[in-house]
Amino acid sequence: MTIDKRSPAWLGPALMCGASLCFAMLDTGTKYLAAHYPLLQIVWVRYIAQMIGVVLIFAPAMRLRLLEAHNYGIQLMRGLCLCCGSVFVINGLARLPLAEATAIVFLAPVLITILSGLLLKEKARTMDWLAVSCGFAGVLIIARPGGGLLTWAILFPMGSALCNAFYQLVTRSTRSSEHAATSNFYTGLIGALALTPWGASAWTPMSTPDFLILLGIGGIASIGHLTITYSLQHASAASLGAYSYSQILWATLLGWMAFGAIPDVMAWVGILVIALGGLVLSVPQVGQLGAALLLRFRQR
Repeated sequence: MTIDKRSPAWLGPALMCGASLCFAMLDTGTKYLAAHYPLLQIVWVRYIAQMIGVVLIFAPAMRLRLLEAHNYGIQLMRGLCLCCGSVFVINGLARLPLAEATAIVFLAPVLITILSGLLLKEKARTMDWLAVSCGFAGVLIIARPGGGLLTWAILFPMGSALCNAFYQLVTRSTRSSEHAATSNFYTGLIGALALTPWGASAWTPMSTPDFLILLGIGGIASIGHLTITYSLQHASAASLGAYSYSQILWATLLGWMAFGAIPDVMAWVGILVIALGGLVLSVPQVGQLGAALLLRFRQR
């Protein structure tokens, strides 16, 4: 993707922080609805709303070009990965605090480091493995063996992180370039079709306010994905990676406002350790500093 060098330096990071806020709002609304309605019903309608939102916004200008993809197989794999990730994360949000579940989902960057070596034969650097270690340590700190969060429910956000990692690897393994609206449309379409049997059979009547919230979070999901695409037009992926971790802070704030949930000290430590692992991968300066400190430690 070509980066517009005329853009102000703050625009790309601001858009990424905005996208992170959208996803935190999506998770907050999902967690609220999951306490009252079947989980698959929520995910199903959310994908339908996402698909309809893209059509309403882009179809008048793009018409049938909205359906034109360079690689339909890749679109199918992307859609299935994100659909599975959504099912996992909504189950995690229904059973775990918002901030902690969000932090565990952010294991995706460190899982990519492991899987890219196994599947794409990409050689990992020392700092890549340091980031992986930070992510694993952060999850252990949050879960605290012997603590209340170390239950089978923690497998849900970890499964979502794995699905997100596969989604990014599938995207990285192909050179096809799709219009952001086209990819967003097929993500919604594939998720809606895949979940129709379960979503329809689990349907429970919803109050009008709750149904509007559900439609709203589908629209917010579309806006978030599109905002990420536009942010990459103004800054590199490497420079924006660190700003995606603002979602953990947004989730903490929204979790406090909506549910009165505030992470304890150990949870904050785990969140910061996971974020540090992401920073090592996303910001070259952090990785260079870590490498210098590691070399000095070895020389002693």
